[in-house]
Amino acid sequence: MHRSRLAAVSLALALAVPAFAQQPTEPPAAVQVPEILVSATRIESTLATSPDSITVVTREEIDNLQARTVADVLDTVPGVSVSRSGQPGAQTSVFLRGANSGQTLVLVDGVRANNAFGGRFDFANLTVDNVERIEVVRGPQSTRYGSDALGGVINVVTRKSATATTGAALVEIGGNDSTRTRATVTAVQGALSLSAEGGTFDTDNERPNSQYHTAGGSLGATWQAGRRLEVALTGSYRESQAGTPDDEFTNDPNDLTRTETSLATLLVHGVPADWWDVRLSLATGHERMRFSGPEPNPPYFSGDEEAETVADSQQVDLQNVFTINPANRLFLGLSHDRMPTEYSTTGPFFAAELDETLTATAVSAQYDWSPSKSFTASLGGRVDDFSSFGTHATWRAGGRYTLAAAGTILRANAGTGFRAPTVADLFFPGSANPDLDPEESLGWDVGVEQPLAGGRLQVGATWFRNDFDNLIQWSSAAQRMENVAEARTDGLETFLQWLPTASLSVSGSYTWLATAEDRTTGERLLRRPEHSGSVAATYRFPRWVQLDTSLRFSGSAPDKNFTTFPAEDVENDGFVKWDLGLTVTPHPRVSLVARVENLLDEEYEEAYGYPALGRVFWGGATVRF
Repeated sequence: MHRSRLAAVSLALALAVPAFAQQPTEPPAAVQVPEILVSATRIESTLATSPDSITVVTREEIDNLQARTVADVLDTVPGVSVSRSGQPGAQTSVFLRGANSGQTLVLVDGVRANNAFGGRFDFANLTVDNVERIEVVRGPQSTRYGSDALGGVINVVTRKSATATTGAALVEIGGNDSTRTRATVTAVQGALSLSAEGGTFDTDNERPNSQYHTAGGSLGATWQAGRRLEVALTGSYRESQAGTPDDEFTNDPNDLTRTETSLATLLVHGVPADWWDVRLSLATGHERMRFSGPEPNPPYFSGDEEAETVADSQQVDLQNVFTINPANRLFLGLSHDRMPTEYSTTGPFFAAELDETLTATAVSAQYDWSPSKSFTASLGGRVDDFSSFGTHATWRAGGRYTLAAAGTILRANAGTGFRAPTVADLFFPGSANPDLDPEESLGWDVGVEQPLAGGRLQVGATWFRNDFDNLIQWSSAAQRMENVAEARTDGLETFLQWLPTASLSVSGSYTWLATAEDRTTGERLLRRPEHSGSVAATYRFPRWVQLDTSLRFSGSAPDKNFTTFPAEDVENDGFVKWDLGLTVTPHPRVSLVARVENLLDEEYEEAYGYPALGRVFWGGATVRF
């Protein structure tokens, strides 16, 4: 890490915050914290009353960050580490509490989004254009959502219903021949509300053959069929194309990756009785990824290579919440997933095809007990039945107690998680093992939150631990995938939210990943920094000017140089990335924006051999009607 730059940044922030705070705007005597509802916990709850360790990023906070992708937002969340294989459009993985990217479940409006072929979700193409909020629930969540939720769940909630007829258009231009466009329209006609959104992003990036293009949109319709019934239909489509130069030691001149994703969801939400809330979700998803690798293909200079993966999903999810009385609520759920997958590849040394379908059916239950406003306890269980390996059961328990006098919130949670073997694990030619068992985890956490200064300051800390068993890895002895590995992660997550004046807001997070150990080898898990965190501040000047700044820092992390054989151990240096944004709103219908990304022009890599972008300037405008 460049210590001089870190010192300069720290000094600038130390001077800036008091300077802002000395503005004439008086702080409010007390702040009434809004009750933010969380849907990813199955039984809807607020942040203050839930036992879980949760972060919710609202649309306002997303706008203040001037973020383009969901991954950019997740960089600010405690316990989350983002690893990008280079510049915009490159593969982007998220590690939650040290769990790998295949052990973190991603939901879009409660619908599973992880790829059924490899079990992972690539955040490179997931923009914030139509996002209402992002919910991050840390710790094992397989009792609620089944496979892949060992480290936790990231639920991306999109905008659905509208309350008025509105519209907006955005255009931004930036360095590296970059452009971003976005348009939204909403309309309301009686009990029917409609929404449409679309956007594009294009950039040449800085490296040869790293150009990136993505375009997509979504449609939504919600019908309020009386007081007790709501029907919502949503659909989205996105196509992306990214030059794929590989690492900076390879610099392939013409490899290309194309991706298409679509998702359609029908949600029927009914309240048959005051004590019964029922939701039925029907969803179908499609993902197609095509890799084209024509000659010369350095460093081996082999012939042409082609690969295509098609991963579909059809999901049915039924959830019932019974309110026995205000203190007792019961969740009963039933779900079924069908996951057909196709894969084909051709090349000078290897060719293969597969066409397989996995199915999974699950029943689950959760009981929440809140005998008073100060206490909540939750207990849940789930049984999943997979076509590939049979049944697997999970459990979780949690509790929350609030000390009324001081407002201190105490939380504790424990539970189990699992990851089912993927299609690639079970059937990929040359490494297939149809007898694999699921990966398993046991995790727990204890935490405390404390409001101060009349609610203007909120601080919190959580200690967590996860033990992973039966991890699926390549076995050189068996010459196939086997359940042979174990891992452990533990550490401390902290956060701060501060409203020193009505015009200034400051937030921060710090994660100490004390242990991230491959217990088979004794080595630290790759690309997991021990120290990471972020600081963000927003200052609203009188009238129509707003200044936003955010700083992300990461310590060094181990990695591998995969261009050598065998791959040698390397280390990615720590870094500081500082962004600065300005919004000017001269008219209620017009906003002008300017920002600088990586203000310090820091040179860093989140994955070895894949340099991130240097300093980039952006400017643009939004028009509303």
